[in-house]
Amino acid sequence: MLAKPDKTNMPETGLRPSLKTIQAATQEYYCDYATKKGADRNSLLRNPEVLFQSLARDAAMVRALRSINPHPQSARVLDVGCGDGDSLWLFLRLGFEPWNLFGVDVQEDKILKAKEANPLVNFECADATCLAFTDNTFDISMESMMFLQLTDDDIARRIASEMIRVTKPGGMLLVSDWRYSKPGSREFKGVSRRRIRDIYQVGTRTQVCHMFRGPLVPPIGRFVSHYLWPFYFLIHALFPFSAGHTVTILKKDREF
Repeated sequence: MLAKPDKTNMPETGLRPSLKTIQAATQEYYCDYATKKGADRNSLLRNPEVLFQSLARDAAMVRALRSINPHPQSARVLDVGCGDGDSLWLFLRLGFEPWNLFGVDVQEDKILKAKEANPLVNFECADATCLAFTDNTFDISMESMMFLQLTDDDIARRIASEMIRVTKPGGMLLVSDWRYSKPGSREFKGVSRRRIRDIYQVGTRTQVCHMFRGPLVPPIGRFVSHYLWPFYFLIHALFPFSAGHTVTILKKDREF
């Protein structure tokens, strides 16, 4: 028999007025993306470019989780910028309890979709710069491909600071993101090691533990996944710099 989800530490629904602009800009970005790239751009079922990119991303996250050895039956996990909850599906497959999984995102339509797909997981539309969770709530706090699109480092630092605050002392933060900026574009800012050190206050509030390489940098990864898929992970191993995505593990200092 399933236990009831614990809602005592859930944030209140609603966004601060200052976040309305970000919400509108985010929705506009995804509408433009779907118009330019097509509805099947990231479809595992219909687009052969996606399969091995997705497998490489999941493999990096599994390796990262294996290295920190959490307890799936008790670990509480927060996904900041969770979108429609896709990143938390992996945790469910790995045996994490759904009522211990929490996701927040600024996009109301994505959160509604996440709630419909995963009714036992705790999803809320919320302001990531001012989380309503109490201090030291989560064993793991993570973000997945959010900071690449968030080019304002002041806002990024505020979100990262909140992620640190709600993580337990000695707990882990997972940064699953693209490390290279897109040449000639101001819409994306790579989540490099230097940027991670800056926004996550490495050396004062956190420490970097490990980094695992994920998908190949697009469009190379999409091309290889489609046409040269038998060699995908061979290329991944022989040319480490070609992995554009990484999962970086940080540990919150016990003093905080």
